[in-house]
Order: sequence, then C-alpha cells, then structure tokens
Amino acid sequence: MGAEDILEVAPHQHARREAVTLGLYLSIVILALLVGLSAEDSIEHQMQLIWGTAIGLSIAHLFAYRMTAVFAAGGKMSEEDWYSILGMTVATVVIAGLATVPYLLIDDPLNANTMAMLLLTTVIGFTGYATAKKAGLTGT
Repeated sequence: MGAEDILEVAPHQHARREAVTLGLYLSIVILALLVGLSAEDSIEHQMQLIWGTAIGLSIAHLFAYRMTAVFAAGGKMSEEDWYSILGMTVATVVIAGLATVPYLLIDDPLNANTMAMLLLTTVIGFTGYATAKKAGLTGT
C-alpha cells in the first residue's frame, strides 16, 4: 500500500491529526494556566488569559507549521496543509470557547475556574480514552 492508497482510504487524516494535536496541546497548556490562577483574579482577567494564551500559542504553532510545510514541499503548501491550518484554527476556537463557557455561566471566578479545569480535563481524558480504544487497549 503506497502513500496514494493511504490518502484514498483516509482523506484529510493528516489535517484531523494536526487539529486534534493542537487541541490537546491547548487543553493541557490552558489547564496548567488555570491551575496557576488565584481566586482574586477576575472573570474578565481569566478569560483574557485563556484567549490570549490560545491565540498566541496557535499563531506560533501555525507559523511553525506553515514554515515547515513550505520547506518540506519545496516552496509550496499543499491542499492538505491548508486543511490542516483550517482544522487547527477551528480547534483553537473550540478549546478556548469550551474553557470560556463556565465564565459566561458562573459569576464566581473560583467556581468558573474549577469548572473550566474540569472541562479541559475531560477533553484530555476523552482524547486518551479514544486513543487507547483505537489502539485496542481498552476492554470495550
């Protein structure tokens, strides 16, 4: 089975993998950020940190991804590379948005922070479970 056959079987598999990788990376980094915040930090400040971190890391990652994609392809990005960038952009908005939801629904910064950490931990846990299941490492 050659590379062409793999792409035929699983179109945009690389783009999905890049999006999931960045989503998982952002979940871990934002979770670490939230752990370090204090109860005195306002809801607005915490939301700014979440979105600033997500956007900053995504821009850095997309810049590095685009540079390496162009380098690897000899000067031109492929259609799959553009799908990867789109997927990573969507992953950024989804993860930052998910982490922001508790702050929109809960008035207490500490409780909102705890719920955001729980949601991100769930994303990380679900990703680990899905990975183990795909690898045949679960009993279900």
